[in-house]
Amino acid sequence: MAGDLNRVIMIGRLTRDPELKATNSGTTITRFSLASNRLVKAKDGNWTDQAGFFDCVAFGKTGETIGKFFQKGRKIAIEGSLSWSSWENSEGKKQSKVEIIVDSFNFMDSKNPSGSGDSYDARDSFSPAPTNDNTYSDIGSSFPEDDVPF
Repeated sequence: MAGDLNRVIMIGRLTRDPELKATNSGTTITRFSLASNRLVKAKDGNWTDQAGFFDCVAFGKTGETIGKFFQKGRKIAIEGSLSWSSWENSEGKKQSKVEIIVDSFNFMDSKNPSGSGDSYDARDSFSPAPTNDNTYSDIGSSFPEDDVPF
């Protein structure tokens, strides 16, 4: 639907080293798990950290870079979307899971003196497909300047 939004932004630490695999077509798939804390008010009124654990998947260069530079315990910021899948196990029981599909990430525990992390955005490595269609390239030339309503 046009009004839906599926975005995740999270900071946490890897709970295990990333696992890299490649498809038959050569696409890299990297899987890792992220632990992230949130504050929860306990029954006694005190605030305490509650850990959540999230399975993450990154594809292509994003996954390759995560696999190269991250290990268990490293802090990372990710941005992506949620993906839900279901299947039947060997006993015929239906199972499901939700994963975060990682689009971009930031190094959060950088050792550089400024304390700012370096970032990588997978969208930077994509470019629009070339086209010979001039539909939009000369759209402005078809309107006289004084007829434009703004």
